[in-house]
Amino acid sequence: MEKKGALKELGKFKKRWDKWDICLFAAALGFYLFFPLFDGPVWCKDSPSYATMNITREPLYPTFLLIFRKLFGEEGYLMPVVVAQSILAAYATWKLAVTVKEYKNGSRLLALLSVCFQFGVTFLCRFVAIRGSSYIDSIMTEGLGLSLYVLFIVQLYKYVVEEKTGNLAGTAFYAFLLVNLRKQMLVSLCLMAAVFLLYYLVKERRGKKLILLLGITAGIFIACRFTDKLYNFCVRGAWIEHSGTAMGMLCTLIYTSDEEDAHLFEDEVLRGLYEEISEEADRQGLKITYAPEGWVDLSSHYADSYDAIGYGIINPVVQGYIKENMEASEIEAVLKYDEYCGDMTKILLGQEKGDLIRVYAANAWKGFVNSIARVNRLLNIYAVIAYLLYLGLYGYWVWEKKCWAKRDRSAALAEVVLGGVIINSLVVGAMIFCQPRYMIYNMGLFYTALSVLMYDRAEAVLSGRQMSDSRGKESA
Repeated sequence: MEKKGALKELGKFKKRWDKWDICLFAAALGFYLFFPLFDGPVWCKDSPSYATMNITREPLYPTFLLIFRKLFGEEGYLMPVVVAQSILAAYATWKLAVTVKEYKNGSRLLALLSVCFQFGVTFLCRFVAIRGSSYIDSIMTEGLGLSLYVLFIVQLYKYVVEEKTGNLAGTAFYAFLLVNLRKQMLVSLCLMAAVFLLYYLVKERRGKKLILLLGITAGIFIACRFTDKLYNFCVRGAWIEHSGTAMGMLCTLIYTSDEEDAHLFEDEVLRGLYEEISEEADRQGLKITYAPEGWVDLSSHYADSYDAIGYGIINPVVQGYIKENMEASEIEAVLKYDEYCGDMTKILLGQEKGDLIRVYAANAWKGFVNSIARVNRLLNIYAVIAYLLYLGLYGYWVWEKKCWAKRDRSAALAEVVLGGVIINSLVVGAMIFCQPRYMIYNMGLFYTALSVLMYDRAEAVLSGRQMSDSRGKESA
């Protein structure tokens, strides 16, 4: 009996550490380590704010950099940082591939395609995109975020399929890290809530389990706010969250506002700040009034105007007013800045919504396109075809297998990934311009899910032909 048990355990170990899987991980590791070895650490525009633990930044990435600074010193810590990011990227790519392989009857083809799609995203960023560098070896949140998001999707997908506590814990853990990495990643909590609602309300109507899962999701959000305040308390001695969250929506509202919106302000200080910001934005041609026709040109004009309004106008005007009119400490000045921006945002939400809706629609659609391709006239058409193909294959699979109310592995992957694309595009589109940097989180995942749907359809067609051939032989 002991011998049989030992053989069984050995079999499990061999299955778990398949040689092909090990080779796949080695290939992923070699690919991602190439970039830091070839390019070295890439210092970007936003890198100093993370390295100096700026008050506008979320806690995780500055802390990550601090740990490496302590371990390797101020002069030599950047290379170990990007090597660590590369190792994480290799693990995330490998984990996605072996999960797909495990759930699709050991298909090495699908696993290999999954790896290639993830490689493709990094390759395009380095050798095709204007930025000319991969995010993996950049000192930016995306260096960790892209990989953590893939691991989050894997865990969420596995929980949907298996409904195991370990997978739920993994989902919650990666969501917690993502939200502490950058506020955009609140989309991970939105996706969790959407998936739980789909499966436990729409499909299965399990109310008690749904309440528990939504409670966990809300708990992660509360925990992230706590860690944000704890981080700032440790760094600055102030129990506050990071600054600058109110400026994002304000940039959009300034972009779509006009002269008549000044009457919305009752407070003289806020009206004065708004009028100064609005007049300067008008002078520089940074409002929707100056945007060309067409959604592509509108979204591009909005993207070009966004940072110019925020960093070029709002920051100097509001911070300058605070400096000139108040005797405030650094923390007090930051809190006052957030208060002014937040109040102006609330008031400007009362503006006419026509232009705001136009900008949102154009920007969100740009997000959908940039999630799987790149906005230009040809690829815009391609994106429509790709989404229609995805939806068509998904719909046909669900109809053919009658698996809407079941936890079908292919359908679940398609739903989770498409949910990620939709939520990221809609949420980011409402807050900031949808540049590729914010949208590529789902790119490799989309094509992985699409390849699974195409594989299933091809397999169904081939098995159907084989059955008809065998029937023909029997009748003959």
